[in-house]
Amino acid sequence: MKNFPVFVFPVSLEFYLNARHTHKQLLTVYNPYDFSVNFKVLCTSPNKFTVLDPEGVIAPQSCIDIVVRYTQPSVSHCNTIEKFRITMYDKNTQQALGKRDIPTTLIEGEPMSINQESLGDSFHPLTSRPAPIRPTEEHSKVSCSHPSHQREQQPMNIVAVAVSICCIAALLLPTQPDPVVKSQLPEWLHIGSNLKLVFSFVLGLAGDLHHEELDKDILL
Repeated sequence: MKNFPVFVFPVSLEFYLNARHTHKQLLTVYNPYDFSVNFKVLCTSPNKFTVLDPEGVIAPQSCIDIVVRYTQPSVSHCNTIEKFRITMYDKNTQQALGKRDIPTTLIEGEPMSINQESLGDSFHPLTSRPAPIRPTEEHSKVSCSHPSHQREQQPMNIVAVAVSICCIAALLLPTQPDPVVKSQLPEWLHIGSNLKLVFSFVLGLAGDLHHEELDKDILL
């Protein structure tokens, strides 16, 4: 026998002695493979059960439902574990591919009834909690310091803009070791490439500083 997994749901069956609606249950056998398989259902106590269509074929990537009936429920059969064995075979060679055992139990009494309304009553809507309020003194302190903070930040923003304009103007000047390109500007306005690198670096710092100040203003 090969070791192909056999997929069956449910993995066990529970019949209740005093609940007749549980004496008939379904077993679903799945065939996830790309080829058809034959199946066969065996049982340890065939006199207690009736299985409709205990043999058949399952198409590729399909499933089939097997009806199982408990025909002789009695107190003497309670709490005795029986088993169904579902074996899958290759459709062409009839070689066994795999098997799965399903334990079965007859339980005395009835299944516990679950009241759906009571389950619904156990759910309650979630309430959103308000954000914690800071103390009054701290809140007034922050609100009073906010305008002065804006006045302090305003000159720094002006300085950052002025520095950025100067750096951009410097970068637009012609490069010093560039005799091929004729320029109407005096020679002392021709700056070196190293100096332009410095202006580029300062321009980047000024831009970052300006963005940081904007972020602080937004947060405040």
